[in-house]
Parts: sequence; C-alpha cells; structure tokens
Amino acid sequence: MKVSLFIANRIVRNRQPSFSGFIIRVAAIATGISVATMVVTLSLVNGFQHEVAQKVYDFWGHVRVQNLEPFRTLVAEETPVIRTPFTDSVVFHAPELQHAHAFAARSVVLRSRGQFEGVLLKGVESRFTTSPFARFLRAGRLIQFPDSGYSSEIMISSTLATRLNVSVNDTLSAFYLRQGEEIRTRRLVVAGLYKTGIEEYDNNFVITDLRFLQRLNMWTPNQIGGYEIWIQNKEDASRVSDQLSGLLPQGMAAAPISSIYPNIFDWLNIQDQTKKIVIGVMLAVAIINLVTCLLILVMERTTMIALLSALGMTPQGVRKVFWYYAAYIAGAGVAGGLLLGLGVVGLQHLTGWIRMDEATYYVDRMPVKVIWWQVLAIAFGSFTICVAALRLPLMVMKHISVVRALRFN
Repeated sequence: MKVSLFIANRIVRNRQPSFSGFIIRVAAIATGISVATMVVTLSLVNGFQHEVAQKVYDFWGHVRVQNLEPFRTLVAEETPVIRTPFTDSVVFHAPELQHAHAFAARSVVLRSRGQFEGVLLKGVESRFTTSPFARFLRAGRLIQFPDSGYSSEIMISSTLATRLNVSVNDTLSAFYLRQGEEIRTRRLVVAGLYKTGIEEYDNNFVITDLRFLQRLNMWTPNQIGGYEIWIQNKEDASRVSDQLSGLLPQGMAAAPISSIYPNIFDWLNIQDQTKKIVIGVMLAVAIINLVTCLLILVMERTTMIALLSALGMTPQGVRKVFWYYAAYIAGAGVAGGLLLGLGVVGLQHLTGWIRMDEATYYVDRMPVKVIWWQVLAIAFGSFTICVAALRLPLMVMKHISVVRALRFN
C-alpha cells in the first residue's frame, strides 16, 4: 500500500475522540445534506414539470392541426376546415403517431337549477374514447357515440358540476345563438365528471359529440375544427408539426401544443432556473464547508506534516495524504447524501406527504421524477469539485516551517 494512502487511512480509522474526527463527521454530514438537497430538488422539479406538462398533453395532444390563426386565444371557437380523405391520410399516418381524432369547439351557456355558466363545448369523435383523456375521469363514464345521429351526452368537470349543482345522469340545458340572432336550446345529459386540476380547463371546457356541434354550427359532416394528435415522444412535436405542415393543404397548419398555449409551458420552463440556483448554492455550501474543514485539519496536523517532511517524505507525498483524506470525506458525504435524497424522494412517491394547493399549482401532491443521469452527474460532479477545491487549503502547507513546527513541540 502506498505510504500516503496508508497514513490517510490510519487517520480516518482513528476511533479515539479527537477534534479532527469531529471535523470529519461535520464535513461529511454537511456534504451529504448538500447532495441530498440537490437530488430532492431535481427530482421534485422534474416531477412537477413532467406531471403538469403531461396533463396539458393528455387534454390537448402534442400537435394540433387547424386553420392558420396566429393570434387565436385559448377560449375561442374554431374556424372550420374541410375534412377530406387526403387530410385524414396525412394526419392518421403522422410520424410516431400514438393517437389522433378530429374535434371542434362552440361557445354555449349551460343552465341547471337556476345556475348559469358560460363554457366552450369541445366536440370529439368516437376515436376520443382511446385518448389519454380517460385518466381525468372521476365519476360516471366517457360519452357514448351512436352509429347514427349524434349523442346528447356531455362530460363536465367536477368544478362545473358543483357550480351547476348537477351530478352524473342529470340533465341540463345548453343555450346558444344560431346565425348570431336566434337563441336555441338543447337538453344534455351528464355522462361523466372529469378533473384535470388545471382551473383554466376545468372552468371552461365541456366534452361532447363532434356531430352534435356540427349540428349546432350548421356545418356539413366534413367540416371540423381540426385534429388533435398524440405522438410517441413529445420532444419530437416540433419536427412532426413541420412535416405535417409541409403535407397539408394550403390554409391548414400543424403546430406543437406548447406553442399554441405557451403560458403554462413558459411557467414550467422558469422552474429550470430554480434547479440551477439550488444546485449552485448547495455546491457552494459543500465546497466552502469542505475547504474550511480541511484547512482546520491541515493546521491541526502541522506537527505531523513537519515530521513526515523531516523523515524524507516529499511535499507531493504529504499533499497526497490530504487528497486521500478529502476523497474519503467527499465520498462518504456524497454516498450518504444520495441515500438520504433518494430515500426522501421514494417516501414522497409512496406516500405523497408533501401536499400542494391544486388550484394554484395544478397538482394536489408534489410529484417526483428521478432522472438517473442527473443523479449520477450530481454524485460525480460534487465529488470531483469538492476534491478539486482542496487546492486552497493545501497552499497553506507551503508556508509551514519544518524546523519551527518541530522545535515548538
């Protein structure tokens, strides 16, 4: 065994109560807490971003095909496009296609037991039943699509159901304007209740049969609002949109849902700054703590350093003793921090003990998502940076006088 490693190992394994032993424990614990904080922060922020974004994707899809309307708002009726076998072929053979269906939208006012709510009916076709939207169902069932005619069933959010004082199988009235002048009404049956947790969606959207909306709008069967498309990998949404836009007829365009409704996605992207700030602060704390502790250890071991130098050990060999020392402290701290951080994350995943205000944050409990390459990067990066930071306390060794240190003792 190398002499430097042997000496460092003996110092580390010294079980007698000493100030240096206390310093080692403090440094390892502080490093571990910093690493655990970084792991927990990344896992919570990753989970939050993924869960909220997934809710948006499950509601709208990853890509939307519709008329080119660059200034369209979220709550607005669709300008109809002509559905042809060609457009169906383009959409339903999109790259990495997972699911797709046609849709349309129409503003109406719902009334039940003297309560009124203005909403946007979102008409969908029978393919909708296999869409990811089913995850939001809280009571009842998805609407059923008859082979002929149209369905008078709707799905409303549990929030709207409470405001309108209705439940599954209850009937309510929908009021709308035909041709901008004549007020019409239709009776609708509540088939199911859904909840996304995103207040903007739950307060404004009601799911119904696309054919029912075509009748309200006095559209022909081949007029629709557009297509909603889900793909295998959300990261490819921009690429798939560009490919579809190049194939679709003039006047129609495909766009990723993140560019159509950027408000939530811009908010989620801001969370990346949180990760960077926390990682930077925790790394700084770990480095400052480790450098300070090692500086104290170097000063405490002045006599040992002088004695080793007097016995013929080279300055490089003496420095290696403290390199190994730092590696032990950093390694123990990183390993302990990983266990602590992953333990907290696992506990949150199993119990959901960290609760959140769903009306504000779109989730009722803090979701977690562990990205293993990030965990490994934290471990390797923290260990490397902490050990590399040892250069500062080792500079003190250059100014230690062997003669004075030995004569003093």
